[in-house]
Amino acid sequence: MKRLLMSVGVVVLFGPMISIAWAQQGAGKGMKDQYYRQYDTNTVETIEGDVMEVTNKPSKRNAATEGVHLVVKTNSGSIPVDLGPVWYMSQQEAFHKGDHVIITGSRIFFGGSFVIVAATVQRNKMILHLRDHNGFPAWRGWRMGKRVNR
Repeated sequence: MKRLLMSVGVVVLFGPMISIAWAQQGAGKGMKDQYYRQYDTNTVETIEGDVMEVTNKPSKRNAATEGVHLVVKTNSGSIPVDLGPVWYMSQQEAFHKGDHVIITGSRIFFGGSFVIVAATVQRNKMILHLRDHNGFPAWRGWRMGKRVNR
């Protein structure tokens, strides 16, 4: 009987802490997996055109993260392009309205419209690498401007 009461006591005391820790770990992993899944290696294409608009706005994937977005006018129309989080992009060369760019990325359907998730952006001789060939972001492992070696 003492053993049963002791077991119940341990579960009552430590059960909530274990379940909270497990839920937080699972939620974080799920968010990351969902974010990386947005880049589809089967829909990679290259577009060329002029930047019509540069905006910083909350990400549709994570409202807490503000992202840098372009609208690029091509021969076939205007295409929205997601570059990356503001904190990362602020450490790169800025893009401006009128810049002529060549962008390679994944065309996905997200939030009711098509968007290019950029992997590389070329302007003149500068090439900005934002994602690897699997779509993993270059900022993975960065913490507010400082590279973390893992």
